[in-house]
Amino acid sequence: MTRQQKKAVRKALRQYGRKQKAADAAGCAAAGPDPWGRVIRQALDYYAEVDGTCADLLRLRYLEERPEAETIEKLHIGRTTYYHKELETLSTAAVFAAKAGLI
Repeated sequence: MTRQQKKAVRKALRQYGRKQKAADAAGCAAAGPDPWGRVIRQALDYYAEVDGTCADLLRLRYLEERPEAETIEKLHIGRTTYYHKELETLSTAAVFAAKAGLI
């Protein structure tokens, strides 16, 4: 995964999370189907079976936009493990996004 791809995936995940928060705050569903929503669901479904820590990291850090330190604390992992799991999560999301033609 290139630095540019990692940056693009992070940005898209955060934008999706913000859009979902705004829709929740307004008390309505987000308008129309979102291709990144499908990518995120695929990644979450995959990690539900393979690695719950990665699923939780995706939810906490990118969808809920929690700070890195808080995410590490909630996951009960060290900083090195966090960076390893984050790269794994972003790479998996990138694979699903590439299959969907998003990156």
